[in-house]
Amino acid sequence: MTTPVLDLLHHQIAARHCPGALLLVERAGQVLARHALGRIHPDADAPLHAGVRFRIASLTKPVVTVAVLMQVDAGLLDLDTPVGEILPALRGLRLADGSLAVPGPTVRDLMRHTAGFAYPQEVPHAALRAAWTAAALAPGRAGVDGARLLAGLAALPLVNAPGAAFRYGYSTDVLGLVVEAIDGVPLATALQRRLFGPLGMRHTSFETGPGEPLATAFAADAAWHATVAPIGQRQAGAAWMDSGGGGLISTLDDYAAFARLLADGGVVGGPGGAAGGQRLLSERLFAALSRNQLADGVDGPAGYTGPGFGFGLGLAVRHDWGPSAMPCTAGELTWSGISGTALFVQPRERWFAVLMSANMASRMMARMALRRALAA
Repeated sequence: MTTPVLDLLHHQIAARHCPGALLLVERAGQVLARHALGRIHPDADAPLHAGVRFRIASLTKPVVTVAVLMQVDAGLLDLDTPVGEILPALRGLRLADGSLAVPGPTVRDLMRHTAGFAYPQEVPHAALRAAWTAAALAPGRAGVDGARLLAGLAALPLVNAPGAAFRYGYSTDVLGLVVEAIDGVPLATALQRRLFGPLGMRHTSFETGPGEPLATAFAADAAWHATVAPIGQRQAGAAWMDSGGGGLISTLDDYAAFARLLADGGVVGGPGGAAGGQRLLSERLFAALSRNQLADGVDGPAGYTGPGFGFGLGLAVRHDWGPSAMPCTAGELTWSGISGTALFVQPRERWFAVLMSANMASRMMARMALRRALAA
């Protein structure tokens, strides 16, 4: 049986955009589509299956954001707590003109990418972009730990005054360090306790195993191999940090458990606290997560989503007005990973879709085409 979604996935593989792809779509606990197509590696015949792990890159960000929101629920910090109160290395941050950033970035700024900690390619001014590029912060790679990342960020001028602009970047790596500071354990341990255990995510971690069959991109996708392949490659004796911005490695079903949590409004085991359900995130904070948090006049994530989206806490959120490059309905949440992963969630319908692929070169086109096919 052919469908627009299957046709698209077959096309992506035949066109050598990715060696294989996994897709799961659910609504209200019912599977609407589940596909495993292609191969694990481009140069081997082993078929892709749901047990294969993927470097999910920036799909790590919503997970870490939810962990911090759980800390907020527990009264351990507030969304508007200044980051410098939790991580003293980030006190006294300055802007490009040398003036102090007053007020400094808050936890909310980290979650909505308005803190001023931008990836170099997101910096609009050439001289400032050169400084951020030269800093080579590289969280998630061997040789970089949390102290080095914080020192690097503290030495750089902020890309924008906190709250004044959406600039995608290192904010969620800093959030991961907030989790560690508040919980007093490594990020991996905190996520295991707060999310992976309750959600049954047994195959999600920050490290690869020896000889593990991780999904891999085509050799021609050179940027994937340069950017994504080092994720999870811990080296004995080298400094290391669990990268909250992009370091997780997971499976389709593990990540679907997290997507299901979002689709069910922060409850695991049933919507709205139904029998057997456990609320991991309060209704109040789930509403904040799924509401546009950018102030009027602040640009949003159009470079990643196309027009029509604001940004909530850890995820882009579709406005209830305006044009869109994807047929998302008002309130739909989405984000993706540079590695070729994608997430769509519509809590109003308890609907979600998770895509796992190894594809950096055409990932934006593939994600938008997938959302259109899902609506067909």
